[in-house]
Formats: sequence, structure tokens, C-alpha cells
Amino acid sequence: MEKPNLGSDHVFLPITHAELVDALRFLANALPGRQPGDMELMLAAYQVALEGVSRWGLAQAVREILQGSLTHGFMPSPPELRREIDRIMVPHVAARRHEAEAARYKSDEDSKLRALPAPKGDPNAVANWRAKRNAEKAAAAVKSTSAPVDQTLFADKDQRAQRTPADAVSDFISRQDRRHGDELRQTNAKGADQ
Repeated sequence: MEKPNLGSDHVFLPITHAELVDALRFLANALPGRQPGDMELMLAAYQVALEGVSRWGLAQAVREILQGSLTHGFMPSPPELRREIDRIMVPHVAARRHEAEAARYKSDEDSKLRALPAPKGDPNAVANWRAKRNAEKAAAAVKSTSAPVDQTLFADKDQRAQRTPADAVSDFISRQDRRHGDELRQTNAKGADQ
């Protein structure tokens, strides 16, 4: 059996009841084991243990068990067969998870709007396009070299650079006095209303 690509959908196709019965019949005839008292009960136990496994995982597990992957040469119990299938599926599950995460966190480059190609024919349209493209490049260069600064927060940057430490302290104290004074007035107003 050819090994499929990691994470491919073919690997995750669910097994059918007939495929499960065929795999168990194959293992039971190839490997020695206890003869179960109730065949339907044994089949039900394997069905419960192998819920949600894939066709490829079961086929590969049967192949590897016959090649000696278990520490014994007997028919595997339902949990042993499930552990063997899960061990085989680990790289495929990891690859599928990686693909899903890559799709979710695709790079910003993939989602960026691309500039339209330069228009052909009309010289004015070409000149406008080039001017717009150069302006976008210049803006991007400035943005990448400078830290993002909100100009509204630092409109008085030059004035504040001229302040002395004493001015900064007095401004801070006056702001605190105003804030506490407002709070005191609100508290007094609430008390007067009651």
C-alpha cells in the first residue's frame, strides 16, 4: 500500500462496517488468539474501540501488526488495535492541524491589496498612477522607519520640551487639584440632594 501525502483527505476517510469486519477476519485468521464465546459481542467491542478511525489507518495498522509492530504475535485486543491506529495517524493528524493553522494565520502579504498595473495608452493616467504609487511607497517607507505616533496626543510636544521640571510639577499638581476638586464638588452635590 502506497503511503499518501501527510494530511491528505484520503487518509481520513472513515471505515465502513464491512471494512472493519474484513480487517478483523484477516487478523483473526492470520494470528493466534482466544476463541471468543460471543462473536457479536467481540465485534461490538471492536466497533466501539475503532469509532472514528480511517480506512487507511486501519489498513496500515493491520499491515504493521502482521509485520510485527506489536510486542506479541497474537490477535490484538480492541484497545491495542486502536492504539496502533492512533500511533500510525499521528503524523497525518499533525499535518492536518498544521495546514489548518497555516490557513488561519496566513500572512498579511496574502491579504494586502495589490497595486493595479499601470494603465496603458493614456499618458495622463500613467502619470497619475506613477504619482500615486510613489506617494504610497514614500508613505510606507516613512511608516516603516518611524514609530507610530498619534499626533493628536502630542500636539504640544514642542511646548512641553521647553518646560522646566518645576513647570511640569506645578502642572501636575494643578491637574490633581482640579480632579480632586471636581470629585469633592460631585460628592457635596450628592449629599445636598439627599
